[in-house]
Amino acid sequence: MKRDISTKFGLAALSLAAAALLAACGGGNSGQTQPSSTVSSVRVYGDSLADSGTFGFKATVQVAGNYIFPERIALQYGQTLCPYYAATGADSFMVSPAAGCTSYAVAGGRVNGAALANPTTNKKNILAQLADGSAKAFAANELVIVDGGGNDAADLVGAFLAAQQGSTGSLFALFGSTLAPAQLGAINPANPSTVVTAGGQYMAALADNLYASITANVLAKGGNRVLFANVPDITLTPRFQMVLASISASQGAATAQQLQTVFQGWVSAFNAEFAAKAANEPRVAVVDIYTNFQDEVANPSVYALSDVKDPSCPITGVGSDGLPVYNFPSCTAAAAKSGWQSYLFADGFHPTPYGHQLASQLISRTLAQKGWL
Repeated sequence: MKRDISTKFGLAALSLAAAALLAACGGGNSGQTQPSSTVSSVRVYGDSLADSGTFGFKATVQVAGNYIFPERIALQYGQTLCPYYAATGADSFMVSPAAGCTSYAVAGGRVNGAALANPTTNKKNILAQLADGSAKAFAANELVIVDGGGNDAADLVGAFLAAQQGSTGSLFALFGSTLAPAQLGAINPANPSTVVTAGGQYMAALADNLYASITANVLAKGGNRVLFANVPDITLTPRFQMVLASISASQGAATAQQLQTVFQGWVSAFNAEFAAKAANEPRVAVVDIYTNFQDEVANPSVYALSDVKDPSCPITGVGSDGLPVYNFPSCTAAAAKSGWQSYLFADGFHPTPYGHQLASQLISRTLAQKGWL
């Protein structure tokens, strides 16, 4: 039965926004000191931000030394990462024939496996990655790096915007896959505030699920050092900024700002819930990528960033949603914009190698504070 959501936002023309956000991201010298703590291995789980090349490339500019943040951390311990899985299709994978690979992260990774095609076998399911990784014993001094939740947030935003146009199936499918019956029963399609509340509950539930999986598959299996990089403010990425600009043009700046605040609240709900779960667990460290990312965008000169708004990779087409399309394999140093080395964004969602360097420097400070670096 179709549900209509009458909303105070009055969003009547959001085909661009809905389509854009339903297609979420799959996502040199670091200036860092040598470690004072020994780490025997680095194991990684997550999405495109942490994927070392499951699909044959990384989600950034293709250039020698384009280390993503987990690789930069691993290098400080003298470790080199390689992808545990090798993609055999968009949603099918095999174990890589390369020996000793410990990066289980896959571009397009999500905490909610129900949002994926073939959820029981799809290694984009971060909980499945954690389960696979638990088959190998953890050394006492092994470092585990986890990220995730960004694509789930983008899925939620896209489904929410689609629901404003009467297409509520995706939104209620997400809610139904995770929320408790009482929470589902509290949603009143005629009252948008209940939908906004449900969005926060949904993201918090995903954080609970991720933490529970880390507990069962890492901490309970001997893992003593877990680093979680929380979800950045995805509304500040070029793709989301284009969507918000479209909303502003059609519905006004106030509506766009109101929606941005809602979406940021959902991401914050995930981050706050995970942080609360980990607060009394000394084996887990949480890095606040969200706040630092906001500061990079607000104060680029402090971080030696020349551009925090535009992608540095060349546009290779236009999608059916009207938004630019990028192709990472063709985003080489020669093809990227002049000065790409100090850009924050590679494409509409992912950072440049320098963006990864900034993230790794923040993470290194947290590791040092924990005595793990």
